[in-house]
Amino acid sequence: SQPAPLLRQQKLDDIQTCYEIKFSHISDRYFKSQPWPHPDQVYPLVEDDVFLMLYKELYFRHLYAKLGNTLSLEQRMESWENYSVLFERIFSDEDEMQSIDLPVQWLWDMVDEYVYQFQDFCRYRTKDLKKRTPQEIEALTAKPQVWDTMQVLSTLNKMVVQSEINSILQQDKVEPEAAKLHAVLNNEVGIAHVQYVLGYFSLVCMCRVHATCGDYYTALKAVEHLDFRSGVSDQVPVYMRVTSCYITLYYFMGYAYMMMRRYTDAVRTMTQVVLYLNRTQHLTRPYQYEQINKRSEQMYKLISMCVSLCPQRQLEDSVMQHLQDKYADQLARLSKGEESMYEELFGYAAPKSIYPGLPNFAEPNTREITQTLTQQFNVFLSDIRQQHKLPLIRSYLKLYTTISTAKLAAFAESMPEDHLRAHVMCLKHKTMGLLKGGGSASGSPLAGQVVSSSNVAFYVEKGVVHIADTRVAPTFVHYFTKHIEKLEAQCQELSTRSA
Repeated sequence: SQPAPLLRQQKLDDIQTCYEIKFSHISDRYFKSQPWPHPDQVYPLVEDDVFLMLYKELYFRHLYAKLGNTLSLEQRMESWENYSVLFERIFSDEDEMQSIDLPVQWLWDMVDEYVYQFQDFCRYRTKDLKKRTPQEIEALTAKPQVWDTMQVLSTLNKMVVQSEINSILQQDKVEPEAAKLHAVLNNEVGIAHVQYVLGYFSLVCMCRVHATCGDYYTALKAVEHLDFRSGVSDQVPVYMRVTSCYITLYYFMGYAYMMMRRYTDAVRTMTQVVLYLNRTQHLTRPYQYEQINKRSEQMYKLISMCVSLCPQRQLEDSVMQHLQDKYADQLARLSKGEESMYEELFGYAAPKSIYPGLPNFAEPNTREITQTLTQQFNVFLSDIRQQHKLPLIRSYLKLYTTISTAKLAAFAESMPEDHLRAHVMCLKHKTMGLLKGGGSASGSPLAGQVVSSSNVAFYVEKGVVHIADTRVAPTFVHYFTKHIEKLEAQCQELSTRSA
């Protein structure tokens, strides 16, 4: 028999409190500089296999947070084995697993930590290869499946397939009014609910893994069926139930768009999240504050690079104001095409690349590994170099309605006319691309129409560049509305103080 919804929710709330507050409080008080007791020491006191698996998951997560790079190879392997057993048993038909019911925050953190530890192991595996001891090399070669990229993707995909989450999401696309996903998540309890939620979050983490490996198309393909908000349904998407999941999804989607030269979609996607974070900053949990702040700053820096490469026709005033207030110097240097500035921002804001393969420990090829890790920025840099002259040409085009290519070439640092024509064609080509309709929140992430994202419309005919007047008549409605709201807020604050 299923527990009463109210009683079940109360139990989940109690688990959430223990997980988010009590565990952190005890960790800070008693285990700030040392690990929690090893699971082998805890088991005789409890003698419950399910409890031990969940305890191990928290134990190793705390270990990674506190010890970081000093973790031993054995500890990393032990954590891998625990995750493998944990996910396998959750999706098994064992009777003792049927009553497991966990809060969505814990389930998201579980899958998110799984991918984080995989990426951390990839960096560990390729670091200081020539300094490895024979024992470490023997252990790594003896178990090549440990934190193997294909094994990790297989585990995530297995959870997606066994939960049948994609078929439910596809049904919701066909019949959005039925809202089957939300009905399933609200009605199912115990292990069934856990399986659905893990399957859903696995899609988000597959997007993350593919984007980190440099496969941006597959990253967006992995999440194409997610319940992105649309005008048909008023249901809040499941990924918004956990703020860190929402941020992760849109950060990696925005990054994938940027690397696919869909700069407008990248800006729209990441703008949605930074605006949400600005509105809900006061609701952020203390232990998440630093992490969310860093991710927000990374997205602002990615947006600044996208805006420099492809000036936006419409960008939220608050976002543009934040960029101008905080990153004025960086924006000025980006507009000049300074490669060092792009490299600095990319190094901080983009996800760290990994070497997904198993290195040859006998004859380590460090050059190949280094090339793999820097490949993504090198591809991005080649696009920047191709656009080096475009901001200058674009600025002159804005000043004219017609201008000869010879005159424009003279203005553009006296370059040869045939070079100028090539750059003009490059400007036309670089500003054409896929653009999603209806904003970034609805439809498949890969969908879109080929349109121009340029803020300058022009064509070349018989040696003359004809520029269309695309200036939009200024409207002051938004300006006055914003300042009226500010005035009312100040009046309200003054009246409160005087009272």
